[in-house]
Amino acid sequence: MKRWTLGILAAVTALGCGIKEEVYLKDTSALKEQIGGLEGEKGKCVADRTRLENEKARLQAELAAMGGEKSALSDNLKQALVKMEELKAQAERRRAKMAELKGKLQSMVAAGQLKIRTDKGRMIVEMAEKVLFDTGKFKLKAEGLEALAQLTGILRSIEGRTFQVAGHTDNVGADDMNWTLSLNRAREVVLYMVEMGMQPERLSAAGYGKFQPVASNDAPEGRAQNRRIEIVLVPNIEEILGFGDE
Repeated sequence: MKRWTLGILAAVTALGCGIKEEVYLKDTSALKEQIGGLEGEKGKCVADRTRLENEKARLQAELAAMGGEKSALSDNLKQALVKMEELKAQAERRRAKMAELKGKLQSMVAAGQLKIRTDKGRMIVEMAEKVLFDTGKFKLKAEGLEALAQLTGILRSIEGRTFQVAGHTDNVGADDMNWTLSLNRAREVVLYMVEMGMQPERLSAAGYGKFQPVASNDAPEGRAQNRRIEIVLVPNIEEILGFGDE
């Protein structure tokens, strides 16, 4: 009611002021259109504001989630670095033990009783046939017994490690005979090492015959190198792969 009253008063006032009715109506219509346009713009602005507020909330949630992920990644990185340092320390301890063992064996190396080499990450103590056995035989010689007793005392001092005793031959003779000879020699070495105080559960025996040569069998010198006993320090797989804490 007030709005119509004000409108009538405004019309009377306008007409009283000498403004023609058609001009007044035209101006009033234009103002109404402007007001309608402004109302539409206002509605659009409100909608845009709502959309932007929703987008802001979404981005804040994503930022918070990223912060959590960053924290988790940071913790994982710290754990990985700690594990890496542990593995490095283990590797250093292994190297120190191997260096100590090689130092203890140097006198036997110098005397020509054995050789030390590394193959595929394994330390191998190699004793030639001539030190341990007569050709084609598998009973240990007196010289071999003395050298093997000395070696067993040194290897026995390495705690927590196991050894494989592997027999090898050249390619002379039938394969089955060479396999049998290589295995019999490895078994004799194992039995004597146990007799010298090595725990049986730390030893195993294997015979490879001619199939793992370290030199060519085409010459006598190469065949002599292939006729050998190897005592392999078995790697600790759990230690290498980090399974020890599981």
